[in-house]
Amino acid sequence: MTTMQVPSASAAEQRYFERVAEDCEGLLGPEIELRSLEIEDNAGVVLRLKYALGMADWTTEGRGETIIEAHAALREKLVIDRIRIGVRALYKERKS
Repeated sequence: MTTMQVPSASAAEQRYFERVAEDCEGLLGPEIELRSLEIEDNAGVVLRLKYALGMADWTTEGRGETIIEAHAALREKLVIDRIRIGVRALYKERKS
């Protein structure tokens, strides 16, 4: 993965954030390249994962009151978005 943006996190929070990235990478599969994982902590937590498959780029967000809830929401969305990026990559490959 290219970047992880964690605003002022403790060592434990940083380790958990790294595990979130590893978990997402496992869900997406070996052909998908993780580009970045960002966290926003304003009115709730937003985890934003950017990734690519071939020429197709995609971003998925998970939201929750805590990082654990945002991680769970991100996992749920990744299941569907994995299919979406696969279809998009096929389309872009055939188009080029």
